[in-house]
Amino acid sequence: MIRKYKGKPWPAILLALFSLLCACSASTGSSPAQPEPPTAAPPPTEALTTTTPAAGPGLQTPAGIGPAERWIEVSLPEQVVRLHDGDLVVAEYLAAAGVGDRPEHTTYPGVFQVRRKYAGPVETAPGVYVTDVLEFDLEHGNGIHSLPVDESGHVLDDRLGQPVTAGCVRVAESEAVFNFATPGMKVWVH
Repeated sequence: MIRKYKGKPWPAILLALFSLLCACSASTGSSPAQPEPPTAAPPPTEALTTTTPAAGPGLQTPAGIGPAERWIEVSLPEQVVRLHDGDLVVAEYLAAAGVGDRPEHTTYPGVFQVRRKYAGPVETAPGVYVTDVLEFDLEHGNGIHSLPVDESGHVLDDRLGQPVTAGCVRVAESEAVFNFATPGMKVWVH
């Protein structure tokens, strides 16, 4: 068994609820996506350490995020996650967000806050697990997490750089994003 809760049902209930809301394995067709054969985790994309102005090229930091704050940016057109320390982008990772073909498969734009962190693994669908979960959009059940894996840890879907999930944002470098985040940290999705 992967999850143990030491007899306390509430964490299990909360994780099950989050799992139902964020299966994150959607396809754009009407039939369920057929995962490719399990593979080893893809090599991580290189994180960028840079003095690039915050909020990606040509964008202004949104209202409500202070100039000295650490925060997370999710760019839907670029399908990337950027980690910010004040006015600097300290890391950038290729991501995959919701396909947006219907409301329950959409990554909604806005300024959110990290509400909860779960190291996982969390079972999001039968036999599908994710780790390094950062919940930020509780209304829609969206968060940031790892690539989906099976019970043995084999990656089930390594697609990044395109919208493929049921609303959550997946990144191969989820541990780095998870370690950067703190509860209450702002997450700007645009």
